[in-house]
Amino acid sequence: MRDSRETIRGMEKNNTSQDKSMRVLFEEAEFAPRKKSIKGFLLLAAGFMLIGAGIDLMVYPYLAERFFVYRMYSTGVLLVGWLVMTRVRHQWVMTVLSHVLVLVPVAAIELMIYDARDPASSYYGGVNIVLVGVALLLRWDLKDSIFNALVCVCSFFGVMYSMGLTYRGGLIPSYFVLVTAVIAVLATYFYSASRFREFSLVKEIRETNRQLRAMDETKARFFANISHELRTPLTLILGPLENLRLHKKYRKDTLVIEHLDMIEDNAMRLLRLINDILDLVKLDSDEAAPRPEIVDVDDFVNSLTRDLKPIAQLKNIQLYGRSQTQGQPHVWLDRDRLEKIILNLAVNAVKFTSPGGEITISVSIEGGQMTIVVRDNGEGMDSDTLSNVFVRFWQADMSAKRKHRGAGIGLALVKSLTDSMEGEISVESELHIGTTFTIVIPAPEPDADVSMDDEIHTHDVLEQFNEKARLRGVIRASGANVGLSPQEGETSEVGVPAEERKRILIAEDEDAMRAFIVRQLEGYDVIEARDGAEAIRLAQKENPDLCILDFMMPEYDGVEVTTRLRDGAGTARIPIILVTAQAGESARLDALEAGVNDFLTKPFSSVELLARTRNLLSSSEFETRLAENNVYLQAAYGQLKEQETILVQTEKLSSLGRMSAGIVHEINNPLNYTQTALYALKSFERQLEEDEREDFLEVLADAREGVDRVVGIVHGLRSFTRGDVATMAEVGVADVVESARKLCSHAMSGIEFQSDIDPELEMEGNEIQLCQLFVNMFQNASRAIQVKEDSESCPRILVSADLTDSDELLIKIRDNGCGISKEDIKRIFDPFFTKNDVGEGMGLGLSITYRIIDQHGARIEVDSELGEFTEFSLYFPKKI
Repeated sequence: MRDSRETIRGMEKNNTSQDKSMRVLFEEAEFAPRKKSIKGFLLLAAGFMLIGAGIDLMVYPYLAERFFVYRMYSTGVLLVGWLVMTRVRHQWVMTVLSHVLVLVPVAAIELMIYDARDPASSYYGGVNIVLVGVALLLRWDLKDSIFNALVCVCSFFGVMYSMGLTYRGGLIPSYFVLVTAVIAVLATYFYSASRFREFSLVKEIRETNRQLRAMDETKARFFANISHELRTPLTLILGPLENLRLHKKYRKDTLVIEHLDMIEDNAMRLLRLINDILDLVKLDSDEAAPRPEIVDVDDFVNSLTRDLKPIAQLKNIQLYGRSQTQGQPHVWLDRDRLEKIILNLAVNAVKFTSPGGEITISVSIEGGQMTIVVRDNGEGMDSDTLSNVFVRFWQADMSAKRKHRGAGIGLALVKSLTDSMEGEISVESELHIGTTFTIVIPAPEPDADVSMDDEIHTHDVLEQFNEKARLRGVIRASGANVGLSPQEGETSEVGVPAEERKRILIAEDEDAMRAFIVRQLEGYDVIEARDGAEAIRLAQKENPDLCILDFMMPEYDGVEVTTRLRDGAGTARIPIILVTAQAGESARLDALEAGVNDFLTKPFSSVELLARTRNLLSSSEFETRLAENNVYLQAAYGQLKEQETILVQTEKLSSLGRMSAGIVHEINNPLNYTQTALYALKSFERQLEEDEREDFLEVLADAREGVDRVVGIVHGLRSFTRGDVATMAEVGVADVVESARKLCSHAMSGIEFQSDIDPELEMEGNEIQLCQLFVNMFQNASRAIQVKEDSESCPRILVSADLTDSDELLIKIRDNGCGISKEDIKRIFDPFFTKNDVGEGMGLGLSITYRIIDQHGARIEVDSELGEFTEFSLYFPKKI
């Protein structure tokens, strides 16, 4: 007794705790809508306070101006409160602020009543409006509503009392305010309770939905596991059975064949039951989407009739198939579902039709509708049976002595399949007369751009097993041998040379299944793994030619193993076959996304196993050879492109040489005239005044130096284009750099030039070519500085020279221009490579520079950062 009381107290305590937690959640959920309703109430109150000024003019015209001030102040406070409310983030702040703001219009109304000294004023209706508005709009709870009502009623009674209560003067308005306050409190209570109840129900519904989804997921996992656990032993039964049938030793042994037939018959019955249950589960969970294709109606009916006739003849039943297409020979439907519907109905008809009876299967097309009628003259059903005929797992005779065995799934599956195709099914039956099932399904015509070749319906070995199982379910004791016929010529490749044998990794946690697969692959070197982790380790170590992975394994399942193998560099291209009992679309899509190449669906035959293995190995070998040839072709293509580039550059340089030779010839004559003119101009020196003579000689010297430089450059260009060996001599580094600077002075205007070179430092080289080298470098640096968009930093070119520890002359040229990208650094010395706009250079400057450096036995290094700097380091030998 004491235990029961403690249990009851514990349950009450648990319910109280749950109610409190629900209240907390309710208050959190109410925050946003309550805040919104308060803001709406404040706007309404502010608006109506201003509109009430018109009533003041009619009721109290002598106080209208004062009342307007009250109304303006209260409206202002309400609007400020609205602004503050938009920034409120805490529940208690919102509650306190809302109480204060709600009392603002009440206070204004009561102040106006008091100023009017009119206890019988009709303005008490304003207080009633506030009380009602609070109850309807503010989503307050009971405590808030009681507090607000008490404040309003007490303050109103205080105003009335200060003016003296009389029967007509204050008592009646006070009474109506009190009644309104009580009604507002009650309305708030019921409204709050209703909102809380609705919130609780929504929470319960969501929690129930969550639990239902969890149950659906659990159910799906359960059937997936059951499917795997049932299909695996079925494979180990049907696979060896097929091998025994093909074995020469047992082909003529009648007793052995009878035992094999019995084993196969029961295995097929079990497979049919598994398939029907899984079909129902997939249809319930919407996992199996319809897969329409082009169906030739006449061929479809003829093939079904042909498959079913041997079964019917064993019971001496006549089976007829008829089709009427009415000008629409092809339809766009799910062929597999149609087959399951008609086969299940036909199986049912054969089961309940006595020998000598008739069964008719007719299919007609009219008006875009397919009508399927399956009629028999068998036992029939009474009205009670008809009402339950499509109920799952229901049978007319549920006793242990029932005549017809079954699980009560077939007709329920027919109903679900029909619904999934948006069709309707009906049944008519009379006891001892017969039964007629009628199905009407939408049957659209195929699109004109889809051909029969695109939609060839191929039955793999699994589908043959399933069809065989459906047919075997018709009559258990018939002894009909309807099934897979041995395929001639399907033998295992045992005589393959050892050096050509492919290595196959088999990952399967069940020893019997793994041993069965190993026996079928006698022509290959097989590596065995017992779980996913071992499969990954062996694949990385052995690098097999093919992996056969079970879907469900310890450590890692088949999809996870595939993902890890695809992530590894050495195992990414290994072809993978996934062995699975889950034939659903979602499982296959997950596997394909992970990188699975092919599937073996349990139960499978040795013929299918060998065929898929050979096909995948052949495809992998072809892909490997194709990849090798592709690498070879890419390398050859790269060499051809390189040779083409060299030829183009050689031709361009050759053309440049011919052009330069012509230009040099044309320039020489004007230079000779200029030199003669300068010499003649010097003779006028004596005619000038002494104070002008010095400037004249200085200008003349600069002009002569410039002409000499041009002559030297022209001769250097001639040597460069002809490939002549330049004359080498000791050259002052500082002098060459200064000469180049003067020639580029116009291009470097506005750029700070700094030179840190010892005046005594010398090097061996051709002065003219070196001057051309530095001119090209300085022009390139100037252009980089001008291109740079950032003008805040001072434009600068720095030149330094010094001897290294290895007795090389290091000359550095650094600018703070736009910089060079890592990709362009590899190409800046290529002829005709330029980033300038058309007309701003041919891209030969740095190419000529590089050739001059090469002729001097020097080397060049480039360091650059985009938008920051570029630095060229030239390493010259002290002696050439």
